[in-house]
Amino acid sequence: MTIDSATPIPASQPKKGNCFLWGCLIVLLLIFVTVCCLGSLIFLPFFTDFNPLGFDLKNQIEELIPFQDFLDDPSQIPGFDQFLDENLDTLLEEVPGFVESTPNALMPAAPASDAHSVPLETYTGSDFPATFSYPAGWEIETEDYAVTFYDPDSYTYLFVGEDQVDEGTTAMQISLEVKEALMEEAEEGTFRVVENAPYYPPTGDDAYLSAYEWTDSDGYFIWAFELETVNGDSNLFFFFSGENPDDAALYRDLIEIIADSYRR
Repeated sequence: MTIDSATPIPASQPKKGNCFLWGCLIVLLLIFVTVCCLGSLIFLPFFTDFNPLGFDLKNQIEELIPFQDFLDDPSQIPGFDQFLDENLDTLLEEVPGFVESTPNALMPAAPASDAHSVPLETYTGSDFPATFSYPAGWEIETEDYAVTFYDPDSYTYLFVGEDQVDEGTTAMQISLEVKEALMEEAEEGTFRVVENAPYYPPTGDDAYLSAYEWTDSDGYFIWAFELETVNGDSNLFFFFSGENPDDAALYRDLIEIIADSYRR
């Protein structure tokens, strides 16, 4: 057989499988576009006043699940209080400040306080340039760059002092160091962070307020409030502590009053 008489090779034909695949892809694309369009029509009423379908789904869903009520008062969410009881300590450890808007253990249990009715006197530090108020009639014990006020009728005391810190040190960093020291001191007892949040004194200093409670291995209960303030390389701190849980709300308010009375 010569080359001239060779049987010509037919041109390649498109495979039917490729046509079927392209058809499936086009159908899927049309379905996707349709779903997106319908979804937009359904969700538009939730974000705008435009309601193209006229179903009023937003109000119907809000009647079944009152999202706004849950946002205004999370305690209405089923199981929310139990979740806080079981996880509050972990949340406080991981997210400082979380408890600022969260119910805590000390405050609801304590009666309403009237800290502004507590008679106060003015103290001027001899070792550090600070003037602030303290409860009238309390015993005073001074030391280098610190002073302690003792309630003669209980084991409650107020410790005020000044430390030098490195430039750039924040009040929150100091508060975390204090917390770690208190946890070590608590040893085998139960230690709980009740409050942990920034504070804004009239002086404009960087400040951080924390509250703690713990029970030692002998069952002795202690509450404490700690307020750290930083100005440059100076750290002025206020530390209230006592053993009567009924007094906690009073001294929680009183430490703010005393801190706000502070003048350099």
